[in-house]
Amino acid sequence: MYTILLRRRAQFFLLSGLLTLTACSTASTEVYPVLTEPQPTPVPEIVAPAPPPPLHIPVRPLETRTQESLIRAAGNHAVLMGYVHKIADETISSPEHMNQTMDNLSQVFSPGIGPALIGYGALIGAQNSQFAEGVIETARYRGLDTVIYQLYVDPGYAETFPGAELASADIQNAWMRDITALDHSAAHIKEQSYGLQKLSKWEQLRADSRAERLEAIGRAQSLRFNPPGSTKRQIAKTGTIRAADMNGPQKRQDFWQVFGQTTAPENQDLPKQSKTVMHHKALTLSALEILGATGKDSSEWIDNYMTSPSLTQCVNTARLNTEQCIAAGHFKYEDAFCIAEHELKEISTCLSDTAR
Repeated sequence: MYTILLRRRAQFFLLSGLLTLTACSTASTEVYPVLTEPQPTPVPEIVAPAPPPPLHIPVRPLETRTQESLIRAAGNHAVLMGYVHKIADETISSPEHMNQTMDNLSQVFSPGIGPALIGYGALIGAQNSQFAEGVIETARYRGLDTVIYQLYVDPGYAETFPGAELASADIQNAWMRDITALDHSAAHIKEQSYGLQKLSKWEQLRADSRAERLEAIGRAQSLRFNPPGSTKRQIAKTGTIRAADMNGPQKRQDFWQVFGQTTAPENQDLPKQSKTVMHHKALTLSALEILGATGKDSSEWIDNYMTSPSLTQCVNTARLNTEQCIAAGHFKYEDAFCIAEHELKEISTCLSDTAR
């Protein structure tokens, strides 16, 4: 019995030792994962999109251009300024000459005097190369239709283009030079009105039919003036002047000759002030002209856009004052005073008040 117990105890210790060896062997062979620092996720390379291709604005045929609203309006301004500049160099020589002067200037009483000034300003703005490039580059990146739409709906949008301030100054300086010319011619005729009454052939010369004179003045408010074809063609030849246009200086010179000038007006230090409605309209139409959006399809909108109710009202008042002045005159030399005071000076004030 004792022997059996010893044998079993030996077997127990042997089994325990084997289990211990097995456990040690298993523990020594277990593999643990190696921890490594996480790698950053690679950032994909951002490739800038290719710039849009250069924007090409087709040039409409010259004869087509001559039928457009801006060209016709600017041509009317050219005709009027031709008469204004001529007055400054003339001496009234006869009653017939006096009547012709009044008839020529009757265009100032037309509702088209505002559109004429705006159309003229619009074409001047399109000749500023920095503004032209700014408008075209903006349309290139934002989309031509998008920019044209914004110009239609936002009166101040044209002011945001690069070069807008320079184009605005060009327009303003041209307007002020022409208004000054009106004042100069008014002063010239007014001086003559005082001198004529001292001349023997004028001092007792009775006024001619007042009814005919008043009828001639009244007709102007309903006439649709249209400049000669040669005037419109000369204006239409200029168009937009871009920075790379080597003929730009010659085009500008040809343009200004139509308006009785040899060069563009010098830049003046004009006071900083908010732009008038007419100024916004001229600059907007400049941008549309640069983008080729002032053709026949746009003529109805442009004609409506160029109207100026406040200027029209002022012009109507000047016309009524002219008619009263003419009706009250007894001697022909008194017509010269009416021309100077109302047909020129008062119209000059109307333009100045609405265009500054």
